[in-house]
Amino acid sequence: MDHYGQVMELKGDNKAIVKIRANLSCRSCGSCGGFFGDPEKNQDRLAEAFNPIGAVKGQLVRLEARASEMLLAAFMLYLLPLFALLIGLFAGRAAALAGWLMGSADLWGLGTGLVFMVLVFLLLRLQERRLAGSKRFKAVIAAVVNEEDIPF
Repeated sequence: MDHYGQVMELKGDNKAIVKIRANLSCRSCGSCGGFFGDPEKNQDRLAEAFNPIGAVKGQLVRLEARASEMLLAAFMLYLLPLFALLIGLFAGRAAALAGWLMGSADLWGLGTGLVFMVLVFLLLRLQERRLAGSKRFKAVIAAVVNEEDIPF
């Protein structure tokens, strides 16, 4: 998955802050603009990327991110909490129906599901710094490009 941007700042350890240009489909989406989806706010994003080629401040660059790692990150952020909610829902409801918990089985299921989901979010938050520092989930500056090389 390729993105294009401009190097805004150089950091130590061969890292750079890159202003990533939103591609055409992302630009017109509007999801990042808030509740009403203001596309004007959905233009560029800053991201930290590895800089093995030594790009300098101001250069236009092509960033590469492996699609498999992006899918893994999406799985961790979206599907793990959903699975935890469902497991908690069924576990809480089953425990209440078995007589281990007093009260409404549906409320116990909802409560335990929400608790499980919150616990997964907390675990992800605790692991965020370690994962953010990993090369696995960071984009890599692959090449310096000219303005006419950018497809949008």
